[in-house]
Amino acid sequence: MTTTKRHQMRRPVVLAPMLVGSAILVASGCTVDGQGVAGAADLSGDSVAASDFPGGSASRVPAPAVPAALADITGRPLHGSVTPPQCTPAGLPADGAAVLVGPDPDDSTATFTSAVTRARTSLADVTTQARNCPRVLSGSAPTATSLVTVQVLKAPRAQSIDTAGLRRQIATGNVGSSALTTGTTTLMAQRSGVRVTVEYRHQGAEPMSARESDQLASLFDKAVDAAFG
Repeated sequence: MTTTKRHQMRRPVVLAPMLVGSAILVASGCTVDGQGVAGAADLSGDSVAASDFPGGSASRVPAPAVPAALADITGRPLHGSVTPPQCTPAGLPADGAAVLVGPDPDDSTATFTSAVTRARTSLADVTTQARNCPRVLSGSAPTATSLVTVQVLKAPRAQSIDTAGLRRQIATGNVGSSALTTGTTTLMAQRSGVRVTVEYRHQGAEPMSARESDQLASLFDKAVDAAFG
């Protein structure tokens, strides 16, 4: 799909929990697949403002920590591997990316994230891989391996912009009551090689509430307006 300045977002269905242990604020200079050429133009002018986040506050992830933040968003481990290997998600270029993280004002264990990046794969590629790889092992065995369950969601409704949605549940450590469970709900929009991603991340296995769904939908709307409006 190509250009338009208007879009219309439909409130996502209330979603079950799915998250991964967040490395968002861990600085790293490691290179990941899909990373762009140094000196790429800064995309911060196409990003939502901190005031657009639920609660009205967010912080920009510093450049050294952006690769780790994008690894969390894509599900591609910054360190380690994915089994089966053909299920390894494509990375997003860190150069020029603008990533903001804000707290859920009603849940101290949860965060909202927005990212504007370049992308070398289509959203159709992302969802096709997710459908083919509903369960994978990710990380570094034996101490930091996670069982990741992936579900493709009904794409947010928008005009002339490709969109997609994913839900992940990540169980890190021993399977069962001792595993750390994290849930993520991710909404994406893409046009002309630029991708907007918003994500809700929380600890535990409780379903995503209607309030959280509405807040994520609102942030997605604002992020799409900022980048493509």
